[in-house]
This record gives sequence, C-alpha cells and structure tokens, in this order.
Amino acid sequence: MKISVLLPEKNQSGKLLQHLKESILPYFDSASVEYEVLVCPNGCSEEEMEALNEASKTLPPQVKVLPNADPGKGEGVKQGILASSGDYCLFMDADLATGLDAFSKVLPLLEKEDAIIASRDAKGSVYGQKQPFVRRLTHFLSRQIIAFMFRLKVKDTQCGYKAFRANVAKQMVAKQIVTGFAFDVEYLYFLRLNGFSIAEIPCVWTDDPDSTIKNKKKVYTAFYKDLRRIKKNKKNYLLNTEERALLEVHDAH
Repeated sequence: MKISVLLPEKNQSGKLLQHLKESILPYFDSASVEYEVLVCPNGCSEEEMEALNEASKTLPPQVKVLPNADPGKGEGVKQGILASSGDYCLFMDADLATGLDAFSKVLPLLEKEDAIIASRDAKGSVYGQKQPFVRRLTHFLSRQIIAFMFRLKVKDTQCGYKAFRANVAKQMVAKQIVTGFAFDVEYLYFLRLNGFSIAEIPCVWTDDPDSTIKNKKKVYTAFYKDLRRIKKNKKNYLLNTEERALLEVHDAH
C-alpha cells in the first residue's frame, strides 16, 4: 500500500517547509507505510516557486514539488491527484490545521472505504480554540445549505483533510469543474451520486492565524456561486458504463 500525501500551497512556503521537515516527514516515516509527498502550488508567485524548487533539492526523494497550477486550492489538489502514484490520495492543509494524528484513524479504514474525511463536527473532534460567533454562525448556515442542496449525510464538508482510493479520485477530478473552496462539496457530491462510500472521522483542528484568505466576503460569494454550478452539473458527475468498468479492472488487479 502506498499513500500519496498532497499539500496544496499558496505563498506559504516557509511554513510548509518547516512543517514538512519537522512534522510531516518524521510522522509518515514512523507510520510504517510507503508514501510520497507532492507539494501542490496553486497561484504562487515566482519568488515562492523559486523558494520551493530550491528547497526541494535538500529534501528526500519521495518529496516532489509540482509545477505551479492555476489559482485555486481545488486546482492544486486536482493536479496532485493526477500526478499521484499511490494507491490512496490524502490531501491536507500545509498549515496542519488538522492534526497529523488523524492518519491513525484513516489507516484502518483505507481498504474498507472509498473516501475518509476528517470532520470538525464529528463526535470526539476538538477545536484548538473557541471560534468567533460569526465564524460559527457562517459554518452552521453553510452546513444547512449544503445538506439541503446536495443531500450529503456528512457533518463537515470543508475540513481540509480527506483521503480517497486513487482510482476513484482520478475519475472524480476528471469530472471536476470547480477550483475554489467549494471543490470539497463537488468531490463529495460526485461520491454520493455514484454510490461510493464515505467515512467521517473526528480530528483535532486549529485555526491558522496566517490564513491567505483576505477578502472573506468575496470568497463566500464565489463559494455559493460555485455550489449552484455544482448542482446544475449533476448529470455530468455520473459515471458511465465504460468508466465504471475501468474501476472494476483496476480493482481486479
């Protein structure tokens, strides 16, 4: 079993490289699994790419920096999935907002589920600090809207820590139309429509004080606009007979 760990990144190379060397690599080295790490820049500056590419020369061979994708976290994750060589793809935020120990809950489920997602709202989850009232209200309202629109049974679509069977993930991103923050909803909607299993696990989650999101109103507006796009695209997410056959052939091998 090989795990492809994807780290979407936009202009946070200092923090990413620190976490990579001090936390991520030591953690997966001790996890007794074969793995690769793909740094997935999206919309990074030239200076940022220079820093990442220069740093990559001193990192272990299982770490690769992908070419700079178009802006959008969803685009970065998509390119990471397409470039991955593992049996499973796991993406996480470069700031480690979700604690690394979530993988200990993911590992036993990998061969049983098509997708495993961390949830800040699952029983047993812990917030590193109390969220401001406006943030909690926005999160609650978003949950209600998403549940109503897409009939998703998961409690938290937006936690940035998700694992997928790689062959399912590659079919999933082939249907992807959203590159902004609603891409998580798009992935889960694809999985639900095609009958793939989704397991939700608790996690320890901490806000990043250095978030690159500056204009939250603009982001929220784009998010809800993308939700409507996803809903209208329903028929295109459904796998045809040939696409399903490819999954079955892969599983047989």
